[in-house]
Amino acid sequence: MLVKRQKFRFFIFIIFVFSASCTLEKSEKWVPMADWGHWRLGHRSDKDFLEKNKMTVTFGSGAPNFEYVSRVEFDNSMIEAKAFNDEYHQDGYIVLRYLSTSLNGETQNSQDIPKESEIDFLDFYNDNWSEFEDYIGPKPTLDPKSWITRRPDNTFPFYRYAPYGRTPDEGFETWGCPNNPDYIKMMKGRIRAQAETGIDGSYVDWTQIAGGTCYCAHCSEEFKNYLKINLPVETAKNKYLNHDYSTIVPPTAFGQDYWMEWLRFRGYTVAKFHKTLRAEAREVNPHFMISGNVFGGFGFGPIAYDAAGNMEMLGREGYDDFIYSEMQEYLDNAPRKNKDGIRITNSPGIKFLAAVSHGKPVIVYATEITKPIFPDTSLSTLSLMSQINIAEAVANHAIFREKRETPPGATEFYNFLSTNESHLLGAHLTSDIAILASINQYLANELSFAFTTSRVLSDYGLNHVMIVEDDLILEDLSKYRIIIIPYLPLLNYDKQKILTDYINNGGNVIIMGESGIKDEWNDVNQDVRFTHLFTKNEYPDKLSIKRYGNGLVCYIPVPTDEHKYLVKTIDSENVTTFGPSMADVFPDIPEAYTRGNIHPELKSILNKLVDLLIEITSDGLTQIVNSKSLVELSTMDNKRNELLFHLVNYDVTLLGELSVKNNLKVQIRVPNDRKILNITYSGELDELKPIDFKTRLYKGEKLVQIELPKTEIYGFGIIEYSDVTE
Repeated sequence: MLVKRQKFRFFIFIIFVFSASCTLEKSEKWVPMADWGHWRLGHRSDKDFLEKNKMTVTFGSGAPNFEYVSRVEFDNSMIEAKAFNDEYHQDGYIVLRYLSTSLNGETQNSQDIPKESEIDFLDFYNDNWSEFEDYIGPKPTLDPKSWITRRPDNTFPFYRYAPYGRTPDEGFETWGCPNNPDYIKMMKGRIRAQAETGIDGSYVDWTQIAGGTCYCAHCSEEFKNYLKINLPVETAKNKYLNHDYSTIVPPTAFGQDYWMEWLRFRGYTVAKFHKTLRAEAREVNPHFMISGNVFGGFGFGPIAYDAAGNMEMLGREGYDDFIYSEMQEYLDNAPRKNKDGIRITNSPGIKFLAAVSHGKPVIVYATEITKPIFPDTSLSTLSLMSQINIAEAVANHAIFREKRETPPGATEFYNFLSTNESHLLGAHLTSDIAILASINQYLANELSFAFTTSRVLSDYGLNHVMIVEDDLILEDLSKYRIIIIPYLPLLNYDKQKILTDYINNGGNVIIMGESGIKDEWNDVNQDVRFTHLFTKNEYPDKLSIKRYGNGLVCYIPVPTDEHKYLVKTIDSENVTTFGPSMADVFPDIPEAYTRGNIHPELKSILNKLVDLLIEITSDGLTQIVNSKSLVELSTMDNKRNELLFHLVNYDVTLLGELSVKNNLKVQIRVPNDRKILNITYSGELDELKPIDFKTRLYKGEKLVQIELPKTEIYGFGIIEYSDVTE
């Protein structure tokens, strides 16, 4: 019989609605605007609310999941959804919709371990599949119990959702294997139905692969195929003395043969799944956009390791069209100043997402700004805490998605962003300093310090960005004055060669530790190109600076044999997605880079890095000169003779106490051939006003020096310049 029970979570049938820049004429073909500077996120589709907040995102209804409705109900829902989406397109809105990949069910009580026979989709498979064959094809021979991701012992993972502060009920979710052809066929039908409603894209939830899974027969076979295509035979011989991929059994623990390759394969599986769904939807709508959600608040390295969330792969062209991240662990990661006066910041994680997205929109789905999560739920507190979340996101090329509340402070902020949208459109983060991040290090159980390095640089007021390995090939590296290699033991010869050419042509590279001693597959590099830069063709045993061609190479020793620089932390059960912090394996986790709890010896090394940056640039960097520890600076170039700068003041507490910063002094380096015409600024979310500035040449560098009269939580400024100095 048809299952009428609908265990809908608070998010199951959500529609995101994004406002475009103008209304759609009947004769025009609708094309959604995908520029991050246009996207502003809210939480409901009431048009008075949208207009009041100048929102470009809201929620509504859409195509239901097949297993919960009859065909008549489904068709009626589709008609309603199409009418809704057409209405919002006519009014100039882009419409996205939430889509879950989970298989829901219900146990007798909330304490029971779910059984595969309790999955809702089984009743649909037995009684109603034929009604939807035009979407999902003929009924497969094996029922949905065969779809589930499996541990080696054949058990399966599950999750019970409950709002913060409440206990879960009997409902549960588990997940299909993204290598299972029957499950893929069903999910292709789901997303095709979404596209047919006229939506412009989907945020596809739960496309992760839970830690310790999936060991089904499909994954075992696909792993062998992956190795044949991706892993060089010589590498397999060197590492494992076995290159007959047809005999390989997926490993189950670190230390077993092919463990790193298994972790990479799991991330590849998720990325391929996204690409498959995207291609299916684009048969209906060629502009359809997709993002998954496999990345929560316990660190991007652990996420890639444990939940197959290889963000660098998902961010590539042809996979995700925008990035959606649940990066905050409730109050633990809410941006602010804590009771000890320490700045809590998520900016390293957001900078990384900006890098992997290569300019595509990034959505930060953060801490609920509502009771009972916040200890003081006064309107003032909610307004200030919403503003610090929005400010942190915008300053790092991201969009903050509010979940429950849009208090007056948020409304004020969104109106400010709307007013200045023309400047934000097309803008991308820019800096003299780039930190090279690589998730591949984590998949080899290696150390790396990109996120912690970012934290320390921002503590010193230094503007910087992150880049990823793909950027070494795709980007013009000459736009960076300095590239930091924050200990990357896995970096192949070709990418080392790109960086040495960059140095030879005038760039500066700071290498931390014995980077590049292995290739991308964790096999020993027989020729470490970086060591050619030094006198003895080996890494020095002490801090060294050496000229190479027209640039400089600097080396900072990082003794990794002595200890792992791990930090003490307590795993919290209140995380936005399940998974461990892996604090016993990696030092570069939120406890260090978000909450500032960095291993003292690593902190000492990173302090030396800052000293070195200042030395080799003669202190001619873009930076905050005073009030460094609680304020962050970022800059953006919108390619229209404007350099944007953002200030985020973290000196706000959970009780709503704000310390306004007066007379902040900022130094910004600009190209020598640019003439500064005008600088405008607002630190109070009001009209941009001209401010005084000084320019000077210091050791060949053109520096703009500004004193900002007042900065509340967020400051935004625009430096207008001419192309060439007259």
